[in-house]
Amino acid sequence: MANPRQYAHFIAVLEQGTLLGAAQMVNLSQPALSKSILTLEDEYGVKLFDRHPRGLMPTVYGQALEHHARRILFDIDQSKHDLTALEAGSSGRVRIGVGQALIKFVEDALVELETDFPDANHTVITSYAEGLRLALQENRVDVVLGMVNRLVEDEEFVTTIVANDHIVGLCHQSHPLAGQEVSLEQLRGQDWVVPERGEVVRSALEAFYLLNREPLPRFKVVTNIPDVVGRFVRDFNLLSLSPSGSFYEFQNFGVASFEIKNFQFERQIGLVRRAGVAINPLSAAFEKLLRKTLKDAFEHPVAPTRLQP
Repeated sequence: MANPRQYAHFIAVLEQGTLLGAAQMVNLSQPALSKSILTLEDEYGVKLFDRHPRGLMPTVYGQALEHHARRILFDIDQSKHDLTALEAGSSGRVRIGVGQALIKFVEDALVELETDFPDANHTVITSYAEGLRLALQENRVDVVLGMVNRLVEDEEFVTTIVANDHIVGLCHQSHPLAGQEVSLEQLRGQDWVVPERGEVVRSALEAFYLLNREPLPRFKVVTNIPDVVGRFVRDFNLLSLSPSGSFYEFQNFGVASFEIKNFQFERQIGLVRRAGVAINPLSAAFEKLLRKTLKDAFEHPVAPTRLQP
């Protein structure tokens, strides 16, 4: 069975491109390094590198193995770090991935957690749907808080829905659509500022247009940054969409909401873990606090501004 040293040797050859450079990197003789790589190739039954005049190039199998080798080495390094921290008196570590629109909820829960577990360590990364999914797969985070519409049926993960909210249209308070229920006909010719492809809000809008056999509107600006969305809605009268629970992000931009007739899409907010992974007590305590924070927020949300017709 392959051992961690062989994966480290494989990564060294991959990064250096030559046996000489890799051997110097891992402080090993070239013959010993070459034997290590050959043993790894025998383990998998495939060729990991092609030999060229200028060095070694990974085969398609080598390229595929890189992701797993780096994850194995990362897990080993992280396990040493965590156990050392525990030995030094730490209560443990919570590693969290969070969607940008939900950062404030994680922050609030961590502040409460610090009161009960002052010796705990925390790692928080923020990304968007695909980035968070990858972070879970690579074991860089223990739990993800985000929009989980696409993950609920994925057997690789265990998903717990903690909140739902309706997706509303966004426009400036001075826009004719502010506070209205509007039809697709009224939206024709309007320019939009939308998130990147694959984000739930944009996917919902695209699906709605396709279901109604309407051409997609013009996406003049594509961004995942709330402040950019707010500025273009305010300064250039563009339209956008937002889950109602994240409407607070646009309060400083004079934004109002509108409803689209028959647009029934919702955002599902959930906690996601890799299937089959045990939950440590510190993570369980954090998740409990996070659920409470979300429950309080979504039971008493910041209401979108609605103008009278």
